[in-house]
Amino acid sequence: MKLARIFISGLLLIGAGVCQAVGAEGADTPPRWDVSLQGGLYVNNEQAWLLRPAVGYSFNDYVGVSLGVEFTSQYNQPSRFTQIDGYEAELLRSERDVAWMVFKPAVVFRSPRISLSRDGFYRLWFETAPGVSLACPFRNSLTYELKEFQGGVSQVFDVRRFPNEHLTWVYWNVSLSAKVAIDRFTVGLGYELSNFDYYSCRRNVTLASGEKFAVPSKQMSQSVFVTVGYAFF
Repeated sequence: MKLARIFISGLLLIGAGVCQAVGAEGADTPPRWDVSLQGGLYVNNEQAWLLRPAVGYSFNDYVGVSLGVEFTSQYNQPSRFTQIDGYEAELLRSERDVAWMVFKPAVVFRSPRISLSRDGFYRLWFETAPGVSLACPFRNSLTYELKEFQGGVSQVFDVRRFPNEHLTWVYWNVSLSAKVAIDRFTVGLGYELSNFDYYSCRRNVTLASGEKFAVPSKQMSQSVFVTVGYAFF
């Protein structure tokens, strides 16, 4: 995949720059903290948004760690129907969109900064951040409303819950981003690649008919995002 090759090439270039720069870095560089907020979209078949606040700590100008908490949900999902005991059953409206909370610790590697102004007030650099995703779904089951019709009007008379089995909740992820600093404020654009299975919380739900709940096949998860942040000592 062309996009994946470009992504891996970018990682190698940043890694080479970081290794060279860390060797020249002084040992007395003060630690720095930063807070950021990322917002974006998954670009696979998930049709989902993401919002990720994070806090980071830098050991020096080139290496640091971060911890983010991602909130993500699908949007505009169609209603789902099935048959249960001969009755029409509809998926509960509040459960039509898959939603997750994902804890994302990562190691952050930065390229040397490029000054965009003589006084260094504006600076550009690139980051790569390999990490782990610890994913917790908001629901690991599905609830259906059973309906009966009287004179063409439906009425809910029962609900059935179908649990999911074999939830996968640990994944890897790696991101590549470009950032510009304006004094202590930062803005940036990024791309993330992961083996995150967005449908793991529904992939092994067996309905009353004995069939599995239909979800898309597994594939690599990709997302794009914008980020804003603030650095402080």
